[in-house]
Amino acid sequence: MTDFITYGEVLGLTSALMVAISGLLIRTQSYKVSPVVMNTVRCLVATAFFWILLPFDRPLTDFLVVPAKEWALLLGAVMIGPVTGETSYLRAIREIGLSRTMAISGTYPLATLLFDHLLLGTPFQPSFLFGSVLVVLGVIALATRSSQPESGPEGSLVVGVSLSLLAATLWGLSTVLLKPALANLTVIQANSIRMPQVALVLFLVYRGTGHRMNLPGLETRSLMIVAVTGVLSMGLGSYLFLSALEEIGPAKTATLTSMSPVFGLLLAILLLKEKVTLRIALGVILCVTGVWFVL
Repeated sequence: MTDFITYGEVLGLTSALMVAISGLLIRTQSYKVSPVVMNTVRCLVATAFFWILLPFDRPLTDFLVVPAKEWALLLGAVMIGPVTGETSYLRAIREIGLSRTMAISGTYPLATLLFDHLLLGTPFQPSFLFGSVLVVLGVIALATRSSQPESGPEGSLVVGVSLSLLAATLWGLSTVLLKPALANLTVIQANSIRMPQVALVLFLVYRGTGHRMNLPGLETRSLMIVAVTGVLSMGLGSYLFLSALEEIGPAKTATLTSMSPVFGLLLAILLLKEKVTLRIALGVILCVTGVWFVL
């Protein structure tokens, strides 16, 4: 823990804020646009965002000097986290509901901490581990704040819990793999590759299951809102996330960006007049205290 917040820590917390703002906007369209279509549109918008920035970044010839191992890590991290992990998360929501899924998958900073230690050799620091646990507990408290319990179909609890834990594990592994994958690429260059790959895989999976991307059928207002969230979350949020990853490492980045539910809740209280309950207050206190130990 240091006396002053570092640049990388500011990047991580700002990334969480961008995700929270995006999530608030997404809530208004969640019943109008399917999750796969929504994420595909967001990734396509983010792709355009980073491709526009590419000419102002380092020369494109940098791509030629990236070793095959780092390409494999970058592409593998995308398939593990944003594709497989996100798919497991969305399926878990169908099985056991949003609150339970968010609570269980919100433990991903601990998975990140474990993989960071096992794969990159980062030592455990007691204060950091304690802070991470507090943040996870705070996220669980916030995710389960609904007074009405959610449940999936009969006999789906084991499947839902397993998928939620799988999502948390894959997100943690993906975050750790991104660190060495960025050794010879800038954040802009890496995201200019990641975003179209995620969009392509989502499109192929969606079409492979017999669905159609009926983008022209979407309302213009809905399409614009989803596009804005693409810039905020997949664009700026992803840029800040990877920048923080380079500065402060996977475990601390994952913990700080887990503050997005807190920012989202504060925005909901201010803008949507959501009521503050004892559980909400406890969740916020746990998250803020945990971040204080991490910083």
